Amino acid sequence: MRSTISLLTATAMAFGVALTPLPASAQDKTVTLGVLGAFAGPFAADAVEGYNGALLAANEINAAGGIDGYTFKVEQFDTREMTPDAVLAAVERLKATPDLGAIVTPFGSLSGFEMDYVAEIGVPYMVAANSNQYRSIIQPDPDKFKNVWSLAPSYDAYQTELPVVIDEMIADGSFSPGDKTYAIIGSDNPYSMPIYEGLKKAMDANGWQMTFDDVVPAVEINDWRVILNKIRANPPAVIINTEASSSNAASFMNQFMEEPTKSLLFIQYAPSVPEFVELTRNNSTGVLYNMLGGPISAAVWPRTQEIGDKYKAAYGYDSSIYGYICYEMVYLYADMLKKVGDPKDYEKMSAELAATDKEMVHGRVKFDPATHLSLQGDGYLPIQFYQIWEGDRVTIYPKEYATGKSQTPPWMQ
Repeated sequence: MRSTISLLTATAMAFGVALTPLPASAQDKTVTLGVLGAFAGPFAADAVEGYNGALLAANEINAAGGIDGYTFKVEQFDTREMTPDAVLAAVERLKATPDLGAIVTPFGSLSGFEMDYVAEIGVPYMVAANSNQYRSIIQPDPDKFKNVWSLAPSYDAYQTELPVVIDEMIADGSFSPGDKTYAIIGSDNPYSMPIYEGLKKAMDANGWQMTFDDVVPAVEINDWRVILNKIRANPPAVIINTEASSSNAASFMNQFMEEPTKSLLFIQYAPSVPEFVELTRNNSTGVLYNMLGGPISAAVWPRTQEIGDKYKAAYGYDSSIYGYICYEMVYLYADMLKKVGDPKDYEKMSAELAATDKEMVHGRVKFDPATHLSLQGDGYLPIQFYQIWEGDRVTIYPKEYATGKSQTPPWMQ
């Protein structure tokens, strides 16, 4: 099992590589790539894997001679539990870093409030999550945030696509509900709440009747049994949990399996994190989840296979979405630097970032100038649905990226 201790050990080992002294001539042309993230608390796995992915790419580029004599140093800027004070302290450290070239991050906070401060720094800022929050900040004044661009698309499809996938499962016989009922749990944080609210509207609009509705606080949750017993009192056909913390979601999954109902179980995002499967093991076989901006399956996308093999060779396990995406961010930054030539010319570097049109691990990345988010949909970044089966993640939707078909969860058989 990969524990928090082993995550920190991997990070410490990674630091040893990152901080290897360079020759004096190379030090004069060192560019710091700052990884902003919550390296403590329930989202630490995301931050560590983002850091590891960025470090892996930087080490490869440095080993190949760098970019026009520039070499990269990857450094953590810890937002800890993402309290406002901790986030702002990390941003102030970034601002005071003399050789800062770019900020690469899974997410700095769940609300994105640090964006105003990052815009003042002017350094290219590449983010991989919480795109709805970033859109709400950027869209009223895109010119203010010329340096800020999201490799994730709009999260709107998170709110609408689940009923479509459920209908496909009913049509292919992998799900046969006795009635159209559902229970839903929200998590009181800026990422989960819009998805929770949107899913309720989408399920209701598609003729599903709610049997249970609750919102849990955005804290560590080890015991879900009170909520689960309420759900079991009137078992629904579908259970939806928008909890994004992998450890919290794993506790929910394990406690659901203590007395499972014949319900299709969908958990938002959290099962994508390797920690979830390690904490649930066989209990997670059959659970559904989805991702927007996640790596396309290695079975159909060679870039995913390439990065995944490198990550596992370096760290001994596969990454979640953020190891892959932050790896891509560093190579995107290298492309920008090749064209501009001066990492301190933030304006030109940000303009190159804005003009991105590139196939990456999660599809074709091209930015919407009105929102600074990656475009989503046909020809761009797909929403993908997965089912975990005996530890493997099987892509079941959309069909062009599917690696297998949905199956009836074992607890429903």
